[in-house]
Amino acid sequence: MSEAAGHIEVIYKDRFGQLISLILQRFRGLSIESAEDIVQEAFAAAAQLWPKQGLPENPMGWLYQVCKNKAINLLKKKSSTEDLSLAKTVSVASEEISEHAFKDAQLLMLMACCHPDITPKAQVVLALKYVANLKVENIALQFGVELDAIEKMLYRARQKIKSESLSLSANQYGYSKERLSIMHKVIYLIFNEGYKQPGEKIGLGKMMCEDALTLNKYLFDSPLCNSETKALQALLLFNIARFDARFDANGNAVELEYQNRNHWNSSLIQLAHQLLIESEDSSFSPYHLEAAIAWVHCAAQKFEDTDWAAICKYYEVLLKIYPSPFAEINYAVALQYNHQNEKALHILVELRRNPYFNKLPMLAISIQKYFERMGIKKDPI
Repeated sequence: MSEAAGHIEVIYKDRFGQLISLILQRFRGLSIESAEDIVQEAFAAAAQLWPKQGLPENPMGWLYQVCKNKAINLLKKKSSTEDLSLAKTVSVASEEISEHAFKDAQLLMLMACCHPDITPKAQVVLALKYVANLKVENIALQFGVELDAIEKMLYRARQKIKSESLSLSANQYGYSKERLSIMHKVIYLIFNEGYKQPGEKIGLGKMMCEDALTLNKYLFDSPLCNSETKALQALLLFNIARFDARFDANGNAVELEYQNRNHWNSSLIQLAHQLLIESEDSSFSPYHLEAAIAWVHCAAQKFEDTDWAAICKYYEVLLKIYPSPFAEINYAVALQYNHQNEKALHILVELRRNPYFNKLPMLAISIQKYFERMGIKKDPI
């Protein structure tokens, strides 16, 4: 792979969703499909020209200029005087393509995808596709459903947006707190997707995690901030504080038991703990419970000091209010460390009987580790 091709691949993975967000915010007469096509065509043009001409001085500015020209040409064909008049006012000044501009557009796109006329699940799927640039198969894994179900949901959501002329644009004054919970969920899933990236994609994974942190920090600093926002920020900080210790110098994964805890960022952990305390409220969210679990891990000086009984209790409550196969797998692991092996095995076996969940790599690894800890070399199930 050439240097230019490698650069395009990195930008595509990290910026595709942000470019769509920026184009939709700048050219409000465009449909979401049109914006996606425009950005795809801009990257195709880059793939054709950059290897021959060399990398432009400002790659994002180059891509944005191509997108802008294509958007204006498309609006001309539509003969929309109002849309075209607005489009001509959109410049490519440095502030238009700054990091801040992309982050702002990404946040506004997140808010826009959480449109109250779209079902909550479809809101999350739209945001993961067009804000986080996740592949459909990755979204399906996050939801624990077949890929076809996500494709149908995206299709129906796009059709609803088109048929009802729903605006996928927003401004910082045009949204309400009813969208906040969905935004939290999307940010949480973006972070999770980055956190589970394999060793060869450490850089990409960390960028996704940092994007999620940035988005939630915007909410944290806004008038919308509530106890759930604080708890989510605490959870993300607890996890990002331990990110670098999860891999060795060769990019191989290091299990929690063997991580060098001196490489955990103690300052971020302290900040996260303070936010968790501040997030205490009469009601609590799944983020409160997951942050509490993360704090128990972080508070242990060494793996053997981990309070597994407390972690099990937190997971029991979490599974009552927010059941998920991923939480069940982690609960089973905690149960085994808390010397409740039969209960742990029962959970893992039940999950494996599910025709979809038995495909989860996380489940297969957990079952394998279970038998290793039990001193059983071959899976007897």
